[in-house]
Amino acid sequence: MILEVATITLRSGNADEYVRVMPDAFPVLASTPGYIRHELHRGIERPDVFTLFVWWESVEAHNVNFRESDRFPRWRAVWGHLMEGAYVEHFAQVY
Repeated sequence: MILEVATITLRSGNADEYVRVMPDAFPVLASTPGYIRHELHRGIERPDVFTLFVWWESVEAHNVNFRESDRFPRWRAVWGHLMEGAYVEHFAQVY
């Protein structure tokens, strides 16, 4: 199991809209083979910054089953226009 950590910076003033539309996007993510679960967290000091945690069976589940599939454009179509930028990394649990 791996953890994807995506830091998503929204264009100023779009955070409330992002929170409103994300329930429409998450079923697309959850339908991906290898998806386990997710959590979305909003920044306290920077409320236009969100951290999305997604647990996957493998890096390939994220990169191939999701990012290289028709799911990814559908996912981004819901909220991508609100985003300024994103940074994504994968982590393996140590303890």
